[in-house]
Amino acid sequence: MVLFSWWQKFKELLHAHEKVLWWIHSTWAFTFGILVIIFFHGDFGQVKKLTMYLMALLLLLIVFDRIGAYEVRSGKKKRGVKLILNYFMKNMYQGLYFFMIPFYWEASVLSSPSIIFTAVVGLMAILSTQDLIFDNWLMEKKLLRAGYYSLCLFASFNLLLPLFVPLPGQFTLPMAAFLAVLGFVVLHYPRWLLKKGHLRWVLLGSAFIAGGFYLVRAFIPPTPLKVSQTTITARAPSREHPPRGDGVYRIHRKDMEDKRIYCVHVLESPVNPRDRFEHVWLMNDKVIKRKALRKLKLKGDKYLIWSSIEHTESGCLSLRGDWEVDLRTGGGQILKKRSFLVVE
Repeated sequence: MVLFSWWQKFKELLHAHEKVLWWIHSTWAFTFGILVIIFFHGDFGQVKKLTMYLMALLLLLIVFDRIGAYEVRSGKKKRGVKLILNYFMKNMYQGLYFFMIPFYWEASVLSSPSIIFTAVVGLMAILSTQDLIFDNWLMEKKLLRAGYYSLCLFASFNLLLPLFVPLPGQFTLPMAAFLAVLGFVVLHYPRWLLKKGHLRWVLLGSAFIAGGFYLVRAFIPPTPLKVSQTTITARAPSREHPPRGDGVYRIHRKDMEDKRIYCVHVLESPVNPRDRFEHVWLMNDKVIKRKALRKLKLKGDKYLIWSSIEHTESGCLSLRGDWEVDLRTGGGQILKKRSFLVVE
């Protein structure tokens, strides 16, 4: 009886401070997410594990939806079961979103549209740590729940597919969108999908949305690529003499006229990058030259890519001004920007 009395008091204490406890847990979850970013920051060896996470999360969502459908039919509420499922799903979402943040961050440029998608991924990661919002709002609204998962699915596939599909990122991106939409329908409307003729319309709709994502690909970072170093130099790059440091930020006009200037990047990728890269050389915001990049394999997951320019290629009477070199994929996604100043 004494133990039962203590247990009842303990439960009352928990109920009395329920919101405070949930906020404490949310703070811990956010801290845990930051630790995931720190310890798995850009670790390409961990990327393939996303597949297992996605499969487990999909199974949890199917179970969650089946319980919801049972509650609608029977009028019974299984709050304890849903609470447990919510807890597991929150942890899965946290792991996925926080794990993906560094990859999208490394492939983003602050002054390019792609930073918007990275910010959205970060916002979704933070939402997954907020227990009261996640349990009482996000998981209780079917469309919001489906959209939340679909975004997670797309972001994961966009990161994963380049590892398994030998195509440039501009093509794996719409494939990721196609699979995310198809997964959304299969998960939430399986019976409707099996009706005659519906699958055809779902495939057409998925293809249409995938085409839309292809058109707005500039707003999505070209994961899983990462530029770890960018150098402006007058020295031709090679395996024996890879670039060191950031190079120069100020170049005298005479040096620009007398020497060939190289923009060199050290690119990191878990697989041989199949994208066709190009440099857009700009002076005072005016495009001077577009040049295809040369590529050289270094040790591990690193590649040397570069292009160069001579003053005769600029077509400018004066070379003085603010110069910028944009590194872009074949699909037009900006991966890096590097500026330098030409002075008298």
